[in-house]
Amino acid sequence: MKKRSLQIIVTLVLSALALYAALHGVNFAEVSAALQQVHWGWLALTLMLILLTLVIRAQRWRILLGRKLSWRDTFGLINIGYLVSGVLPLRAGDPARAVAAATRGPVSVMAALSTVVVERVLDMFLIVIMLVVTLPFVPGLRTYLAGGQLGGSLSFQLIIVLSGVLALGMLIMFILVALFPQKIEALARRVLEMLGVPNPERWLKPVQHALDGFIALRSAREGVTMLLWSVVLWIVTVLYFLAGLQACRAFLPPGNGLLKAMVTTWSSAFGMVFPATGGLGSFHFAVREALFWGFDIVRESGFTYAVIVHALAYLTGIILGALTLLIWGISFKSLVSNAQQVEASPESKSPDPS
Repeated sequence: MKKRSLQIIVTLVLSALALYAALHGVNFAEVSAALQQVHWGWLALTLMLILLTLVIRAQRWRILLGRKLSWRDTFGLINIGYLVSGVLPLRAGDPARAVAAATRGPVSVMAALSTVVVERVLDMFLIVIMLVVTLPFVPGLRTYLAGGQLGGSLSFQLIIVLSGVLALGMLIMFILVALFPQKIEALARRVLEMLGVPNPERWLKPVQHALDGFIALRSAREGVTMLLWSVVLWIVTVLYFLAGLQACRAFLPPGNGLLKAMVTTWSSAFGMVFPATGGLGSFHFAVREALFWGFDIVRESGFTYAVIVHALAYLTGIILGALTLLIWGISFKSLVSNAQQVEASPESKSPDPS
């Protein structure tokens, strides 16, 4: 309990710092004036594209789960995850949706959690590719790196390449784990025996459940299908940021729309990596600074744009997640409690968040 309390305190402090960084130096009068110039038609299209990304994420996760759940279930579970992560610290949405998944079909909590890890690594890999492809064409960032800042452009590019290699290496590792589950289980058994752990079978159960999460990667067809859905997901995500730019075109400079949308996509993804609850502050800071340094867009305009696109996605996930809990009759409190138990003990059995 002390350890978890410390984690929560640290996360809340980091969230507060992220909000301070995002709001620091912003002229709120200019932000208010910009908000009044938003084009509502493009805003509606942005919302539709956000909903489409949720549909695609649900389909991709269904494939990762070996199609053991319906698309309707995975769609609801995805939004439950966004709801919990949006209001609680420590990325609580991932274990929460894994716990809820175990109540919807023949899926163990550990298997569901392992598929979430695969999702994260695959997304990271594609985001890094997008970063590498777009960076040379961003005028401000190219000049900034050429000036020797951030430790020089060479070292920064090296970090990008290493990040891509790391993501690719993890994907290959996951594929190998999926193809040779018996060997992984035997290796885990041997390690437990070498460590002298009593009753190793007890500890092997969560390993076996986790290996179930790699079922989709054992099939080349399913693996390719999942990759294609991931590519489509990020294409639609870029389009959603592009539609958001169009909604804000009254106060954002014209030109380079697609490039700006792609930069916003990868910068916001890196902003969400920061452990701020719901990406509050970190998302806005990352997008604001990327647009400022990359395209010389004043921070008030970049911040306003970030607020709009984040608020649409944030509120959509929370509303749909709350509706799912209400329809399914799941208690938010018990769901979070069971998710915390899963985080604390890998031996946790399938919970009953009723």
